[in-house]
Amino acid sequence: MHASIWKIVALTFVLTACKSTPTNLSHTGDPTSKQEAAAEHAVGEKDEGRPYKIYGAYLSNRQIYFDYDKDILDPQYKNLIAVHAKYLLSHPQSKILLQGHSDERGTPAYNKDLGMRRAVAVRNAFNAQGVKNAQLETLSYGNEFASRDCPDERCHKMDRRVDINYGVK
Repeated sequence: MHASIWKIVALTFVLTACKSTPTNLSHTGDPTSKQEAAAEHAVGEKDEGRPYKIYGAYLSNRQIYFDYDKDILDPQYKNLIAVHAKYLLSHPQSKILLQGHSDERGTPAYNKDLGMRRAVAVRNAFNAQGVKNAQLETLSYGNEFASRDCPDERCHKMDRRVDINYGVK
């Protein structure tokens, strides 16, 4: 009987520790401001005399946003890409998947192509930092995951992005 209770208690602790809190982005005016600030700090400042801090929370910034109908990478993401590039260069076994997205405007075929052009633009930025294509994979979802229940510009802004995903085999 006691063994069963302890298993339930242990399982409760594990599930509680793994619980994540959903991110509510509706209160943010600019989806990139926190990412830009974190990346700027990660690349530009020393942390208590140690070498540049490039891991941890800074690598959790994994979205790069684009203007409407554009596939040109905004210079504000230079430092964010540099943080991830430094990690990839120091961990050559690591790979990332660059997932391109678009908002719901336009045809599915056009949006799929636009998502791929965005993913390729980010891949090219990684290449410019010295990351080899063997560590980078590109994919486009187009408007497959666009916010269908929120057709205003705030939602469209969040849909026009490339997601950086680690753990690709």
